Amino acid sequence: MNDGDSDRRQCSFCGRGGAPDRRLVAGPGICICEHCVDTARELLDFTTDGSAPAAGSLGPAWEQLSDEEILRHLPEISHVGSQLEEQLKRWVGAARERNVSWSRIGAALGITRQTAWERFKNPA
Repeated sequence: MNDGDSDRRQCSFCGRGGAPDRRLVAGPGICICEHCVDTARELLDFTTDGSAPAAGSLGPAWEQLSDEEILRHLPEISHVGSQLEEQLKRWVGAARERNVSWSRIGAALGITRQTAWERFKNPA
């Protein structure tokens, strides 16, 4: 991400912004803060008997959650979706600034040229 985006960066997992005590690692359309990296590391290293988790044992998170817990997470998931959509708009905007055609953008996204134009015609 460029310096113009630094004030808008936030962790895609917890939603907190970057700060001197909360550095962010950015990838294509996503950021993660140090706290969430540490939490993920602990989750991946954790098992009930103290052994390393078996490959593929982490299945979808909702399998271990109650209905109420799933409902509590929906706003968080929606927020992440909004963040990703915003990033996608920025990436499409960058492509358009380079005069990449709507046909090529649509093909890259697996949608038609018209659908790409309708979805992304207004820059982020």
